[in-house]
Amino acid sequence: MKLSKLLVFAMLFTVSALSAKDLDPNLKSKLSSEIYTLIKDAKFEKVNNETFFVNFLVNAHGEILVTSTTNENVDDQIKSLLNYKKINVDGVKPYEVYTLPVTVK
Repeated sequence: MKLSKLLVFAMLFTVSALSAKDLDPNLKSKLSSEIYTLIKDAKFEKVNNETFFVNFLVNAHGEILVTSTTNENVDDQIKSLLNYKKINVDGVKPYEVYTLPVTVK
């Protein structure tokens, strides 16, 4: 079977600011959903059954800027999928770094 048919993303609805501030659960859910829609159709060939973290911020124009990932095999791919994509989530603070865990199965 092709990896693309087996690819399922399980995103934990745990988005946390690196500054250790508690985020509104509604904001966490909306932000996870927005990011999920941007990467759900990606074909990650170098990872399988792995969880990695994506660190990103949202600029003043509502665009995502990925700062890093914890898996260098997907770093470039995640950046190309997410960088400068607009999201519309109320409550996201511009230039605050968020961390999102992503699991590829």
